[in-house]
Amino acid sequence: MLKFQHKLIIAFISFVLIPIIILGVVSYKISSTTLQKNISEQMIQTLKAVDRNLLAAVSEVNSFSDYVVSSTAIQDYLNTQNTSSIYEFYSNQQEIAGKMYGNSQIDNLVLYTNDGNVITYTDDRVTSLDTLRSSLFLDKVLQQKGRPVWLTPYENQNLFFSQDYILTQSRVVKDLNTLDNLGYLILQVKLDLFDPIFKDIYGGPSHELIVNKAGTVLYSLNRNFIGKTLDIQSFSEFPTNKSGYFTDEWDGEKSLITYMPSSFETGSNSQLILVSIKPLKTIASEVVNIRNTMLVVVGFTVLTAGLFNLLYLKRISRFIHELLIRMKQVESGRLSKRMGRFKFQELQNISQGFNNMIGKLQQLMSDIEIEQERKREAQFRVLQQQINPHFLYNTLESINALAALNGQREISKMTINLGKLLRISINGGYEVNVKDEIRHVISYLEIQKIRFNNRFSFEVDVEEELNNSPVLKLILQPLVENVLNHAFSNTDDEERLIKIRGRVSNSQGEFWIEDNGKGIDEHVLMELNQWKLENHHTQTSNGHGVRNVDERIRLFYGEKYGLIICSTKNEGTIIKISFPIKGD
Repeated sequence: MLKFQHKLIIAFISFVLIPIIILGVVSYKISSTTLQKNISEQMIQTLKAVDRNLLAAVSEVNSFSDYVVSSTAIQDYLNTQNTSSIYEFYSNQQEIAGKMYGNSQIDNLVLYTNDGNVITYTDDRVTSLDTLRSSLFLDKVLQQKGRPVWLTPYENQNLFFSQDYILTQSRVVKDLNTLDNLGYLILQVKLDLFDPIFKDIYGGPSHELIVNKAGTVLYSLNRNFIGKTLDIQSFSEFPTNKSGYFTDEWDGEKSLITYMPSSFETGSNSQLILVSIKPLKTIASEVVNIRNTMLVVVGFTVLTAGLFNLLYLKRISRFIHELLIRMKQVESGRLSKRMGRFKFQELQNISQGFNNMIGKLQQLMSDIEIEQERKREAQFRVLQQQINPHFLYNTLESINALAALNGQREISKMTINLGKLLRISINGGYEVNVKDEIRHVISYLEIQKIRFNNRFSFEVDVEEELNNSPVLKLILQPLVENVLNHAFSNTDDEERLIKIRGRVSNSQGEFWIEDNGKGIDEHVLMELNQWKLENHHTQTSNGHGVRNVDERIRLFYGEKYGLIICSTKNEGTIIKISFPIKGD
């Protein structure tokens, strides 16, 4: 079973320490989630700005290509493929080239006729028209009916011979009058077009990418990422029509990944997604402060709990433990035990109050014992003195009656026995030896034989070892008197016999008084037994001496001793008296 001190510690941990830890963990989680959400929302706004800048840069290239495809020289050349006016065409070429080089992002311009002729403004080797047709690339261009089609650096590497990562814009050149297809225009744009846009993003160390739905990186400031697939487990769950964020492993560390769909349309039905990847450790400084604060609070709480246990709970538990011990000792009757002294004034007041209470209880118990002893002695004396007048009156009446007669011998004998009775009844303490009690009852029976004209006889048989044992005096005479007054009253002249036996049995003394009288009525016997059970006087005329003797024995020796009465109608009565022998 747990000690009280341990229960207090467990209660402190359960109701104070654990809630603080839970509060700290929940606060940490909420703060971390809130911070991630705020940073992601800020990053989405940044990506929206990036997307707008992308559209602006692409629009500038689109405007240039619009100028080229609507150029009169290009229209005439593609319509007639007539180079007779070489000077005019060359002059227009120089004008276009001037515009192209004026726009530093455009690296090359390639013009294809429907017959496969190629005009390029650089000396770089270009892909033939047949190769482009076999790649189905031109089919996508034709589907757009003159609108620009963009290829990202990763997508155009297999079509063009440039070793650098470039952006490619392709479109069909339409006849401005008939809208017939005249040829194809391909512009190769440097990645410098996008680099300034992504370099302007502020927010600490992060990676901003353009990816397609398959997770392939189409653009990144770090060219090593281009062409690689995002190694993010949750990328397949990207919704392509809305923005969002989540956390996942990237490049070996936990990262916050923010995404949004781009408005930049390539024209090839490939949805582009802007992605920002920011390591969590770079944004978690505020959360780390919360975590550290929580750890400090928990540590301080644990330290406080330890000091609280040492300085307060331990003393209180020791006080309660000692109080319980003293209470159990007092409960077992050891009223001399007292509580010690304690430093806490409240505990000292309780300790002093307990000691005062036990002192008063001890005094009260002592007073009660003295009072009970006095009551017992007074009651015992009253009960004992009830016998003397009762018998003396009858004896004196007998002597008075005999004195009227001329039987001097009987008077002498009665007087001698009366003296013996008075000597034992009036003098001495509460107890006499068994042999003296026997002599007392014999003297009484001798007197009564004379009084009743020898109508009864008696026998006395006492074991020798019982003769010198002390016994409460005047316990046999009242019972014998009860026999003479009740058992032998109104009887015929048949010989009546009283037997008195004494013996030692089961380490206690016993007297057996047996008569062959008329017995005790059943209802009287029940009243006597009921009185013994309820321990109060039954107001009957019979058995006054029986109750007197039984109550005195129980008062003097204890409840385990007393009388047992057995009787049968018209056959007689047996009374057993039990009392402790010396040393019991």
